[in-house]
Amino acid sequence: MKKTLLASTALVGAALLAAPASAGNVGSKDAMSVTLGGTLWFSVGVYDEDISAGRGRGYRFAVNEAEVYVNASNTADNGIKYGVSIELNAGAADGTASDEVYAFLDSDQWGRLELGDQDDATNRMGLGSQNAHKGFGGPTGGLGSNLTLFGGFGGEGLGARADWDNNTTSDDTKATYFSPRFGGFQLGASLTPDTGITSGTGGLVDTDNDGDFENVISYGVNYVGKVDEIGVGLSFTGQTGQDEDALGSGKTVEDLSIWHVGGKVDFAGFTLGAHYNDFGETSITTANANNGADAGSTWSVGLGYQAGPWGVSAWYTDHEKDNANTSPAGARQTELTRLGFGAGYTVAPGWLLRADLEFISHDNISDGTGTGTTTDNDGRGFMLTNMFIF
Repeated sequence: MKKTLLASTALVGAALLAAPASAGNVGSKDAMSVTLGGTLWFSVGVYDEDISAGRGRGYRFAVNEAEVYVNASNTADNGIKYGVSIELNAGAADGTASDEVYAFLDSDQWGRLELGDQDDATNRMGLGSQNAHKGFGGPTGGLGSNLTLFGGFGGEGLGARADWDNNTTSDDTKATYFSPRFGGFQLGASLTPDTGITSGTGGLVDTDNDGDFENVISYGVNYVGKVDEIGVGLSFTGQTGQDEDALGSGKTVEDLSIWHVGGKVDFAGFTLGAHYNDFGETSITTANANNGADAGSTWSVGLGYQAGPWGVSAWYTDHEKDNANTSPAGARQTELTRLGFGAGYTVAPGWLLRADLEFISHDNISDGTGTGTTTDNDGRGFMLTNMFIF
């Protein structure tokens, strides 16, 4: 129903935070101060899996991300900061000129408002095992992240990622609000009128019976603080929305309904993170839902350690979902388990190395609408990624 975008902007943000500030300033008359920067990621991967049709070579090179960032901002006389952020795709195979494009208004008194194509509140407020990972993808997207191996995890797109927003509203046009942080607590919410609307896709004229989601409300609350020398973070987020029936003649697919709870603890260089996501019956056909199918749930835990420029981590994820009673015998339940190890090293300002080793076991791969099969897949892979940030 909803295409998975190739950009993993949560990882872009994490990489930029980990790297030293290196973006350059350029002029913009008296209107705004403009900052120019960007990133390029190059990875080498080797992998082996039971289902290898079309991927039997066993290794690959990939430019996982190549973008140029243009940020412009200024401060009004009343103290409100305002500006725009534009991410321009630079990869040879990128199908669109830009990724995220949005404007913002920011105030210490009332919070931050963002208008445009950007990840929603759930994606940016949720905490979990991904916060402990020191490699590249890990719980957020798996080995290769944007270019997931292992057959794309079949129909388990929601459960394969900690940031399920990549399969729902992603960078679709929306309005997002974040409150100021009071006593460690912050609230956030997003409204996405239609998951088929992004910059340049027709704007207000997108139809409301084409199988997208509409009136999507994304919400979240999190807490970030310290207890003595221990850092603590907790989050609760969720999404609701209505399915736009592709046939326009009665309900055939279940609505969007997801909730998440997660957290992390930091102490003496160690980070322990965990989360649980419940996907309800999101995107399951109504017929299969009536026969007992659901979109399943995921739990994940990760442990990482950082010492200066070095970091190492380990994580585990388990996703289970029930398929319709009409599925083939023995395929009533689908399970996807993933075990991974990560390492990271800051080589020099603007140059990061990330390594990932991952093992998967995928039983009774489903088609994503609530129908299971008796097909299984086991795989393992290693990837080394150079992340250049300027």
